[in-house]
Amino acid sequence: MMDNLQKFAQEVDQNNDTYSQLMAISQECIKNAHYETAYHALCAALHYAQDIGDEHRVKVVQEAAKAQRDWIDAHAPKHRLSSQSTLLRQGVSLYDTLAKQAATLALLIRTKK
Repeated sequence: MMDNLQKFAQEVDQNNDTYSQLMAISQECIKNAHYETAYHALCAALHYAQDIGDEHRVKVVQEAAKAQRDWIDAHAPKHRLSSQSTLLRQGVSLYDTLAKQAATLALLIRTKK
């Protein structure tokens, strides 16, 4: 499970741009059980990647959303962002929604080129 989190962290550029900072914040927060902060930092990274039209970075956010969802499911299944909690209240997973949003944005970026 940790390998999936490290996988998207490796995608972070060494140039310390806004996207990279947001991805690093998100990863640090997920590891320290600040799940909602991690989620929102990931959302911000997605918006930044969209703003600059970077399909690759959008796809990395998509994979990171799935990895973070899986991390929460494994380490904090009772947290309100977990899949289990979402199912119990018959809700919609924010992480699944974020992953779908990223997939859609990647397609939009690709078709604009």
